[in-house]
Amino acid sequence: MQLSCERLLERLGRDGALDPVYFLYGDEPLQLTECADALRARAQADGITERCVFDADSGGDWDAIAGEANALSLFAARRLIEIRLGTRSPDKRGTEVLERLLAAPGGDDVYLVLGGALDSRARRARWFKLLESGAVTGASRDPRPEQLPAWLNRRAARHRKRLSGAAAALVAERVEGNLLAAAQEVEKLCLLVDAETIEDTDVIHAVTDSARFDVYQLVDALVAGDLGRGLRVLRGLREEGSEPPLLTWALGRELRQLAAMAAAIERGKRVDQVLDEYRVWSNRKGMVRRLLERLDAATLLELLMCANAIDAAAKGARRGAPWDELELLALRLCGRRDAGAYLVPP
Repeated sequence: MQLSCERLLERLGRDGALDPVYFLYGDEPLQLTECADALRARAQADGITERCVFDADSGGDWDAIAGEANALSLFAARRLIEIRLGTRSPDKRGTEVLERLLAAPGGDDVYLVLGGALDSRARRARWFKLLESGAVTGASRDPRPEQLPAWLNRRAARHRKRLSGAAAALVAERVEGNLLAAAQEVEKLCLLVDAETIEDTDVIHAVTDSARFDVYQLVDALVAGDLGRGLRVLRGLREEGSEPPLLTWALGRELRQLAAMAAAIERGKRVDQVLDEYRVWSNRKGMVRRLLERLDAATLLELLMCANAIDAAAKGARRGAPWDELELLALRLCGRRDAGAYLVPP
């Protein structure tokens, strides 16, 4: 039986006996962690106080796993036996042990098999098909962009809150599919906001209240062409101990979208149509429009490559002075053409 992680959590929350074998795998760690924790909590609530863990990812002994499955516990009538595969596929012996467990699970014990991100080859293997058909299977997957706002609201509902459409869209945009960051953001907002509904202004205030300067202020200042404010924010971020890769990520993300928008306009699309297609917020449309008037697609693409080069310097992949280069990039973004001569080549 294959379920989404959310459906599995619902199943674990209902009354009734636990299933003999659970198999959790996927490429999204938050959902895997929450499902495994929920199963452990449910097992403990059902009187399962002993837990045995085998790490098969580092070449675990499958004979020891089989022996433990056949042994009676000296301390508890029931056990939770975890087999952690990670991204490693079981060998022939491992497949035999899993097949035996699925055919006749030992006594009243409950088994949890944990896998990581499995490629298509692993999902075609015999051991995977055995688990998928014989165990309650929870697969964790990154939500699609259009699914993330609804996921955020389900998280908020746990705290008896809801996010407005604009607030959910803003959080979704900022976390970019990182569910751990999204969960932390929702939890923080639910603690900070007294009202039942969290608005987009609450999201903005929560971010700006956490530090004197933030990377979004920098991006907006440079897109607006406000060089004075942009440099103040940039230098403030440096003084506060921000890491350059965070800034190059935000600037790179913005430049990538701006370059794509400029290219679409150069192909003949109307500016208003492009702004709508790229979901530019109404309060940013004016500054984005003005930037697209002063910088063409080729220039924006060049600046994007420069941002990538600065990121490489910040991570030690090339020699450079990231903070100085970020100031030069700020000058160029704000229309100081002479600054381009000092930017590093991509």
